[in-house]
Amino acid sequence: MANSVYPLWKNALMSELATNKSLDQGPPNNCALVLLSIGAGGYTYSDFHQWYTDLTGIVNVAKAVTSPSLTSNVFSVAGLVFTGVTGSTIGAFAMFRQNSGANTTWRLVLYEDTNVIGLPMIPNGGNLLVTWSTQGVFAL
Repeated sequence: MANSVYPLWKNALMSELATNKSLDQGPPNNCALVLLSIGAGGYTYSDFHQWYTDLTGIVNVAKAVTSPSLTSNVFSVAGLVFTGVTGSTIGAFAMFRQNSGANTTWRLVLYEDTNVIGLPMIPNGGNLLVTWSTQGVFAL
């Protein structure tokens, strides 16, 4: 699967009146990232996935992104460090938008598994650094 902004999130941006879709907010409405295993027992991307609970094969606890910003339709965040990563081979990650509700209401935003330096990665208890392009994470 190639990297993708989840289509149902884009659809929600255009069609729903709810205000819980912004990515550049702070707690409790964080944008966060989670590491995923792929293959047997791991996650398989689908255009029909919409909620955090659609994810399988979660390898580590989610980390809230820092310094989220939107400039000229480009979403950017600072790099993240996942510490003490263990578990299954990591082949992808997903970004989602947390809110103060149940995880059944946390929208999936972005899936990345292609052209990501260091992936796939076999965790060994060390740290995993996620850095983004200086051009931003994605544009709409």
